[in-house]
Amino acid sequence: MIKKLLVSTVAAATLSTAVFADTYAGAGLALENVDGLDSGFSLVLNGGKTLDDVKVGNGSLAIEGEFSYSIVPPSYSWWRTTTDVTYMTLSGYAAYIYDINKDFYVKPRAGLTYVSGSVSGGGAVTSDGIKLTIGVGGGYKLNKQMNIFADLNMISFGDMTHLTAGVEYHF
Repeated sequence: MIKKLLVSTVAAATLSTAVFADTYAGAGLALENVDGLDSGFSLVLNGGKTLDDVKVGNGSLAIEGEFSYSIVPPSYSWWRTTTDVTYMTLSGYAAYIYDINKDFYVKPRAGLTYVSGSVSGGGAVTSDGIKLTIGVGGGYKLNKQMNIFADLNMISFGDMTHLTAGVEYHF
């Protein structure tokens, strides 16, 4: 019984190391700018996996996912009334992480973003749907597992932009 438990534990640890190798997760705060609205702020959660088998020069391809939610919603004012528009986005990207040196990297990326918005007091925003997204960012490696990053993403050719800064943890 103990032997089976030990073998199962070692097998699970080995498989989880293989699955989580070259993966990362992070969080940040984004300045959210939407065409025609005053700016707001979003909480951003991201994660990705570096495809180290696909090397191009000093860089690697990666796949990434990102979720954002307005914590200080963009707003507009009309006739002494301010209306908040809360956005939620869910994105998938292909990225190229290029190491400038051992500490700094740049990361262009492109993908699709699902955007959903709601107006305070009810109602839907007409910009809901899937949008093309392009972006560029960079980061500084604090150590082998932690880095700080900043990126600029343009959703639907700049109708919405996120300027994000945050931290990432590499497993």
